[in-house]
Amino acid sequence: MFPCNISCTVKASLVGFLITTLTGFSQPAQTKAEPPSEDTLIYETIGIMVAKGSGLGKLQFTDAQIEIILAGMKKGFSMEVMPPEYAAVQEKVQALMMEKMQSSRQAEQVTMAEAAKGNKAKGKEYLTLLSKQEGVKKDPSGFYYEILKEGKGPSPTMESSVRLHYHGTLIDGTVFDSSVDRGQPANFPMSGVIKGFSGGLTKTQVGGKVRIYIPSELGYGDNPRPGGKIKPGDTLIFECELLEIN
Repeated sequence: MFPCNISCTVKASLVGFLITTLTGFSQPAQTKAEPPSEDTLIYETIGIMVAKGSGLGKLQFTDAQIEIILAGMKKGFSMEVMPPEYAAVQEKVQALMMEKMQSSRQAEQVTMAEAAKGNKAKGKEYLTLLSKQEGVKKDPSGFYYEILKEGKGPSPTMESSVRLHYHGTLIDGTVFDSSVDRGQPANFPMSGVIKGFSGGLTKTQVGGKVRIYIPSELGYGDNPRPGGKIKPGDTLIFECELLEIN
């Protein structure tokens, strides 16, 4: 977490952040107040990048503590060497940051668990209704599927590599990934994807199309990729066209 000194950690955090874009930030609501000048926006954006990129914004500092941190940053701009009285408390700083990071992670886990519970309930209700539809079958492992178009030849196995087009959505229709939209088929080993996805592909053959409905436990579970469209506990839907088995 903090294997080196604080300056090292902040630099590493900022480098990681600066290689991303700011497009992921939520856009503030428009107000009638006079907009800031471009220069103000530029320098405030630097501050936002530091706060977001370093992760300090998630550590629940009080307003008074934030003011002190900002004062320290202002001093740091003109310092070439860390004064000894500040260097002497770096271990305490690291301990404090570790404690705050742990608290932040715990709070995030609680939030994710609550979200997962709600999304699993929605997914269960969705799959229950789905199971009553004609043509929809359930695999013993727990995913559902329907054959949209019959293919020819053998089905892929877990030892196969496949080439296919796929279109992935959530149960509300949100598209989270699509080779169809990109216009470029995907290639991957069957053993390298989530269980529900690979399992569903074993139900079709080359030239065939299958729609796969995957409960979270056979998908990304309670810990999907942070910041993505897939949330904890989400049920996934993939429509796949198998193009080739290698």
